Amino acid sequence: MSNINQKLLSLSDENSEFFKRDIWQPKEFGSLPDTVNGMHQLNFCRIQQDWFKIAIKKFIIFQAATRSFASCISYLGRLTHFSEFMIELYPHLLPNQITRKIIVEYISYLAKSTLGTVTRGMALIHLRTFHSIVTQEDWLPLPKEPLIYSSDIPKNLERIPRYIPEFVIAQLQKKLHHLPAYMQNLITILLETGRRIGEICTLPINCLEQDEQGDYFLTVNDKKLKKTYLIPISDSCIKAIKAQQKITHDESGHNRQYLFATRRKIKTPHVSARFVNQSLTNLAHDHKIVDENGEIWHFSTHQFRHTVGTRMINAGVPQTIVQRYLGHESPEMTARYAHIHDETLKAAFNNYQGKLVDIYGESRRHNNQGDYAEAKWLQFNTMAQALPNGLCGLPSPQQRCPHANACLTCVHFRTHKQFLSQHQHQLDVTNKIIEAAKSNGWQRQVEMNISVKNNLEKIIHTLQEEK
Repeated sequence: MSNINQKLLSLSDENSEFFKRDIWQPKEFGSLPDTVNGMHQLNFCRIQQDWFKIAIKKFIIFQAATRSFASCISYLGRLTHFSEFMIELYPHLLPNQITRKIIVEYISYLAKSTLGTVTRGMALIHLRTFHSIVTQEDWLPLPKEPLIYSSDIPKNLERIPRYIPEFVIAQLQKKLHHLPAYMQNLITILLETGRRIGEICTLPINCLEQDEQGDYFLTVNDKKLKKTYLIPISDSCIKAIKAQQKITHDESGHNRQYLFATRRKIKTPHVSARFVNQSLTNLAHDHKIVDENGEIWHFSTHQFRHTVGTRMINAGVPQTIVQRYLGHESPEMTARYAHIHDETLKAAFNNYQGKLVDIYGESRRHNNQGDYAEAKWLQFNTMAQALPNGLCGLPSPQQRCPHANACLTCVHFRTHKQFLSQHQHQLDVTNKIIEAAKSNGWQRQVEMNISVKNNLEKIIHTLQEEK
């Protein structure tokens, strides 16, 4: 039995008391419960074929060496569908009788069921993985040739992420005060960062990191990618985290390990995803948060992740940066957001790694060293807005700029050598405007455009040196 440590190997002994039981606790095989979704045990009782149950138990132990408890729950749940199929149509089926023909019937069985497209797809994917491991380890006399092909997996009919429209977000923010303060803070962080709900619920109370420049970053424990890293956050998110830290510290007698520690003595030491979803559902129904057709909006926590991804794409943030910010495993996952508003991608970000110049002609390249370099790079690139002639350093998800048409006199403005021709053209136009204003005696307009002219000349001079 390859790739399994000695402890797990001993658990796979069919004669052991642990193996014979149909209820397993995660700590018994070195895993942690999925407290975010309230999953605390594995239950094999629904698997009625003894040969199948034994193989599944060995498979779960094998997978537990490298997979999370939530993944083990998913494997067991999806393999249960195949058990139910055999009970209904082939109650006496033996492993050596499972052929491609049987699998084709199973695919048809799933298609006629009430299971969603994603669930049906996972049922086939997990069964294919099960078949691969079982034949590799020689646990059952299954056929060695493939039984399930990629073409068998149903296409996800919901490929376009379901983001929350701004119309609904506006209602949510107006009604958010009806929720307890800790829930308001949680929703604010969820909407600002787009992190998975499990990452938010399990945030440690000391989740803020501050660099030498005084900028705050959020420490994220990405359980899916099994890594911890820093992400930039907005002022409103920082405010929500600090407010929640005070709430947690002030409430004596509670577990202070987590930022959102539970308020009841239950198995889960922190707020659960189910509770957050229920709170949002109740808020929408009680205070009539509706879509544009007047229908009550059905919130789910993952919609906030889709919303942040969509907002970033709409703001012109490149997909490579969105991928890294949201912690996507592949570019294809991020590309789903681009399908929504492809036309909003802006060329201003194509060369985001080049030198940026402010209105004074000074370089604004981040040269931070150490652990914060990656986070600082993300901070600027995810929180900047695309402009026709450069970038705005103000956080794009927050609000519209109060300084309309004043970019070339604004300290938040950044530009790049790719915009040199636009600046040269604008300088020519600005000079003509100044001449016309002088001839008409419009002194105020002269003064305003002289400032723009001076900044343009500094910008052009610095950008030309970059060529």
